[in-house]
Amino acid sequence: MWDIEFILGVGKLISLVVCMVFIEGVVASRPNGKWIGLILPIIMVLLSIWILLTWKNWIYFILVFCPALLSWFIFYICRRSIKNGTALGLNQEENS
Repeated sequence: MWDIEFILGVGKLISLVVCMVFIEGVVASRPNGKWIGLILPIIMVLLSIWILLTWKNWIYFILVFCPALLSWFIFYICRRSIKNGTALGLNQEENS
């Protein structure tokens, strides 16, 4: 019923998206990482536009554009928490 190559491909896609979002969160949450944190979302948006213009396939565009939007959202949340002062520093621990 399901092709094993398709299942492995979906697993790779999910793993890459999770790693990309995690890296974006780490970079964007640094106090001086504002401009460095913009690199990944900008590259992903440009890549998704290039894919749409080159291949004219909406599915490939969506598969690249959705993680790009997620990266922009993570960047916004991290920068907002730094601006509000609610971000934890590297040497602070969360008191539960």
